[in-house]
Amino acid sequence: MTESHNPLRFLDLAQSRAAAVISTIRSDQLELPTPCDLWSVRDIVNKLVASTRLFTCFGLRQVADQTLDLINPKDLIGDDALGAYTNAAIECRKAWRVPGALEGMATSTIGEAKAKAVLNARIFDTTVLTWDISKACQVDHHIDEEQAAYVLYIAERLVPAVRSQSPERYKEAISSTDGSTTILKLISTTGRDHNWQVKN
Repeated sequence: MTESHNPLRFLDLAQSRAAAVISTIRSDQLELPTPCDLWSVRDIVNKLVASTRLFTCFGLRQVADQTLDLINPKDLIGDDALGAYTNAAIECRKAWRVPGALEGMATSTIGEAKAKAVLNARIFDTTVLTWDISKACQVDHHIDEEQAAYVLYIAERLVPAVRSQSPERYKEAISSTDGSTTILKLISTTGRDHNWQVKN
């Protein structure tokens, strides 16, 4: 496995950039709307923490915590969004670096899959939710071309598979122009409007 295709490296990039964005959130921004319909910034961060914890279970091949609801996430961040996310991210990183974690099959949110594909789903989700938060709070998402290209490749395969099993999770993909940046092409695959803006 070359370093340019190492999912462990991209997990680190995605999680560190998510933390960088979360670190900028002010308390008065937590109730702002986001590009993910009906979800506030607080909802998105809670979902990110919940899903990161869930994928820690997947990496360790442990029974998932049934209280981690990704559709209606409960409040996991309290008044420390960064602390809650950082703690979850550290445990997720450890889980997927256990010897053998990337081998064989692992549980995912849509059933059993190759372990590397499950980890790639975590990288995808982290990247997209980071973009959601950055758009809502109008801050830099820090997602560079390398990360965007890696996750776009995942998204083009993952999103249709998820959509076929759970149509409510993603709207139909929005066509992007040939001149769109890679990150905007990625966002378009999820059915999000990449031109979304906070309404003043």
